[in-house]
Amino acid sequence: MLISSALEILKEGTLQDLSLRALARKAGVSQTAPYRHFEDKEALIVVLIQEGSYILQEEMLEAIEGIDDPVERLIQLGVSYYNFAEAHPAHFRLMFGGSLECKEKYTSLVEIEQKGYELVQFVVGECMKLPGAPEHPPEIVRLACWSLVHGLANLLLNDVHNDDIPSDEDKRAVVSEVISLYTRALFD
Repeated sequence: MLISSALEILKEGTLQDLSLRALARKAGVSQTAPYRHFEDKEALIVVLIQEGSYILQEEMLEAIEGIDDPVERLIQLGVSYYNFAEAHPAHFRLMFGGSLECKEKYTSLVEIEQKGYELVQFVVGECMKLPGAPEHPPEIVRLACWSLVHGLANLLLNDVHNDDIPSDEDKRAVVSEVISLYTRALFD
């Protein structure tokens, strides 16, 4: 109940609106109840980021399950990233919004994020073995792919210049088309 209440606060407002007191009010519990679960606001944020990381990884793994073509796997990773951002905007913003000053002190968080990074690294690595792969370091190609998908997700989620893309279904189609266009051009 506390996690879902925290996510509701973030959907309705900003990170500044999230406090353990606000969480208690939203959840309808005593002011001290959240402190039994979270040492402070940062501990709550860590739990939310970990939860989002688990969800994103599961969705990425599901998206590439049974796909043999590395380029198609990379496309589906990108589409699943956008789908996650659309379905879990509060998690997405926390995960990639610089919400924590020193992530490194949370080893379980670093480990789960590393697993997601390694999945993308592996798929890009497989694409880099293809005959049409660009002659750039894999790290640059991985960053370029991630930048495209992350930027696209932010633009569409924030409705930046999207007047001609009215529905979420249309946005998903555009995402799939843009990611496919970019990825196939990169590896053909």
